[in-house]
Amino acid sequence: MLIRKKKKESALANFEKFLKATNCDYTIENDESATTITFEFQAARFIASIRKQDDSIEITYPSISSAPISQLELVRSKCNDHNNGNILFKYSYTIDYKENKVNVHMSFFNNNVDPEILTNELKAAFHFQRNWQQDYDEAAAIARDSDSLDLESELYKHQREMFMLRRLELRHQLDSSAASIAAGTGTLPLWQMLETVSPLPQALLMFMTVNTVNGQQRIDKVDDIRNFDLRHALVEGEGKLARLTRDYAVIDLHYQQGQDDKPCMTTITLTAEGEDDHSIYTRVTVTHVPRNASRMNSLSNEDRQPHSVSMLIALDRSDDKQRQQEFDYMWSDAQLKARNGEKDSLTEDQLLLGQVRVADVAYNMYWGQQMFNSGRYYEAILYLENVFNSYRCDFFEMGSEGKHLFMETAYKLGFCYNELGQPKQAFYYLDLMASDGNIRHTMELVNSMANSKDLRLFSYTEGVMDEVKRNFSEEDELPDNIKDFVNFLRRRRGYAYIDFNQLDKAEKIFTQMLDEEDNADYAINELAYIRKLRQKRGEDIQPEDNDPSDSLPQPPMAPPF
Repeated sequence: MLIRKKKKESALANFEKFLKATNCDYTIENDESATTITFEFQAARFIASIRKQDDSIEITYPSISSAPISQLELVRSKCNDHNNGNILFKYSYTIDYKENKVNVHMSFFNNNVDPEILTNELKAAFHFQRNWQQDYDEAAAIARDSDSLDLESELYKHQREMFMLRRLELRHQLDSSAASIAAGTGTLPLWQMLETVSPLPQALLMFMTVNTVNGQQRIDKVDDIRNFDLRHALVEGEGKLARLTRDYAVIDLHYQQGQDDKPCMTTITLTAEGEDDHSIYTRVTVTHVPRNASRMNSLSNEDRQPHSVSMLIALDRSDDKQRQQEFDYMWSDAQLKARNGEKDSLTEDQLLLGQVRVADVAYNMYWGQQMFNSGRYYEAILYLENVFNSYRCDFFEMGSEGKHLFMETAYKLGFCYNELGQPKQAFYYLDLMASDGNIRHTMELVNSMANSKDLRLFSYTEGVMDEVKRNFSEEDELPDNIKDFVNFLRRRRGYAYIDFNQLDKAEKIFTQMLDEEDNADYAINELAYIRKLRQKRGEDIQPEDNDPSDSLPQPPMAPPF
């Protein structure tokens, strides 16, 4: 007996059954290659395209969002981000030249028209539409704040800078030997680098050894030690002929802190970090061996604690003439566009450069910004301090644009010193903008105070939080950027309470954070550290009646928000 196989229903037939079952209004159009069904699902319009060649179905949710044509780069960037992070929906865009805008679309494939699965997928489209709009609005707001049409570039710079700010938000380590590693760079003699990132006050140099795969070199002359060129420790040649000749070198610097002190040693490790067409990179890590305890150097002294700092230095292949030509072009272009009223086409860095009228200052500004944006923080300091010193004495004669340039230079210097593990030096620059209301500036200032155990942190953060309360009532939902900022302040305050042995107050703050998605991970780490401290002491510390900030030195003025 022959049994006739049941004919498989087409995707079109199955899809029509789904539409009728869900009471969707729809229209059907046919052409040679596909059948197109336009339908409404929960008051939203979708388009299903069923290819006749293989019976596959692609469903599109058209025009989930739109943006001005000037934001095309940002739309393109966010489409790439969402396509990388979403395995169900594909994001695309089309340009409406008549309306001068960009329309964003979502689409997905579904070849098995199961009513329940398809219904869930269409509902998911609404969720991801809201997700897209929220993400895009935040990105566009950040880009608009930069006064630049290069939105994708400005967004990247902002996100990278916020990432670096949060990276400086240190956590206590259960292992006391753990060291925070920061980044920087420069073309530098050894002693100049040490004076900036890891000073050795009153050190009497004895000798230095340089250990490589080729053997050991001993250097006894003080001037030769001071002027040892770190950039050529692993590199030979200059310019385009420069090349890496070894993978690592270890420098042991022997010295005395005073005539009668026992010898001390600092180890400087250099490792090759690769190269490209423009530069050869070396990572420099400076480690001070803890000094022995004495009456003048107790166990609580910072000299008794392990200290390490790391930075990236680069030997650029370009020569001075090429660097001068690059600067001349960029400076002239920035000035020309500023004069012609084309400021909207300039980035924040170009706007600052266009305001500089003195060639030497402009040169230092340009290369300082390039080093800063590349994460080469030590070399950025060498340039930006020249700009800062040139403008400092003229501050009260400056207009608003000049003062903005000066303050941004001070901020970048503070940022660089924080990255190089010098929070006290960073505070010197960041304190200048303590009340300007810029969240980035305030976060960096708070980081410098927290990381240097500055007593003013408590009063300052309290003043900032009070200012936020004055501007936002308890009934208002805080904007996301303000909410993130307040969470940052709370974490920094709790961190500082631990440093000042106020464990009960810190524990109270971090316990409250355990149920908060943005703070839980940080809180768990700090609570574990607090428990470790209590175990070492063998008893709990009772809370004090008064907040330690009640009698502290007055902080900088809290910024207006």
